[in-house]
Amino acid sequence: MKRGFTLIELLVVIAIIGVLASIVLVSLSSARTKALDAARISDVKSLKTAMELYNNDNGGYPTSNGSSNGDVLLSDSTLVGKLVPKYMPSMPSVLISDSDRYYSAGITTGISPSSYSLLVYVNVLSGYCRTGVNVGVGDWGSPPTCNF
Repeated sequence: MKRGFTLIELLVVIAIIGVLASIVLVSLSSARTKALDAARISDVKSLKTAMELYNNDNGGYPTSNGSSNGDVLLSDSTLVGKLVPKYMPSMPSVLISDSDRYYSAGITTGISPSSYSLLVYVNVLSGYCRTGVNVGVGDWGSPPTCNF
């Protein structure tokens, strides 16, 4: 008499392994999303530090000529030229690829603004939120305020 596994026993084991594998993959996907958001938050904090350094040296936050109302992409050459490389090594690529935006009122008033806003994409929200100093809405409507 030979001893071995039956076909049903093998199918049950394969099904259990499949369920466990799918649970692990879902957990990894969630962890990846959280890691991307953590990197994005770190980049935003670096950008905010650069803005504060610029403010200390220039008596206001940077303005940009890229738009008549001061609302520009973070890839705007005037904005990047004012911050890179003196205040930060480069504009974070993840913020540029997400089409995150910067807003300051100085372009319309002609003075160095005392406030600015950033519109930042966050995976957890599957959308954008606002952060900055004396945060305004720009042309963005009413996205939620970021909690970082």
